[in-house]
Amino acid sequence: MGQRKKRHPRCAGCGVHVEKCLCKYMPVLDLPTRLVFVLHNRERHKPTNTGKLSHRMLKNSELVYYGARDVPLDTRPFVPESSYRVLYPRDDAEVFDAEVWKPALEHLTLVILDGTWHQCSRMSRRAPCIREFAYRSLDDIPPTRWGVRTPHREGLVCTIEAVIHVLSKLYGGQAISPMQAFFDRLCDQLHDMRGTVRPGSEPQA
Repeated sequence: MGQRKKRHPRCAGCGVHVEKCLCKYMPVLDLPTRLVFVLHNRERHKPTNTGKLSHRMLKNSELVYYGARDVPLDTRPFVPESSYRVLYPRDDAEVFDAEVWKPALEHLTLVILDGTWHQCSRMSRRAPCIREFAYRSLDDIPPTRWGVRTPHREGLVCTIEAVIHVLSKLYGGQAISPMQAFFDRLCDQLHDMRGTVRPGSEPQA
């Protein structure tokens, strides 16, 4: 029986192999709009989770976990002074309209559910506070270029892609470009580690 291949240690910050750490390139954006990332507990230790990564790059953000046995959701980040919109295409979700919110960005809190499709669906229906908020969907987001994890169905994007898209709508692409540039660098590094080709970068026939 062959010896099991030893796993290569990864950086806890960016998720790539430690000797190729990209944390020094990671920007931190300070935007008026507050974000609260609600990660399913099973995503806590996954190096390819992009919700935790987004949180690290956004100064005005918080992160809480949901789904651990006998551990309730920490609802302290959800204060009554803010207007909440959950970015998840629940059946009752309306299309997110950035123009409606631009005049009141300092009072808007975006709630980002992060997990598998099934996990996020359960969170949207069962998590305290979150199940009562208004939901918004994104109808014009480009196809994913992540490709590191297989989506549940066609048309889904990873968390950081959704965050970059909605913040670009609110603040413009130039303001969010450092986050986009880091994500592109991360994608290239992870695919290089795996010997795979990033979606959208395949040579044209």
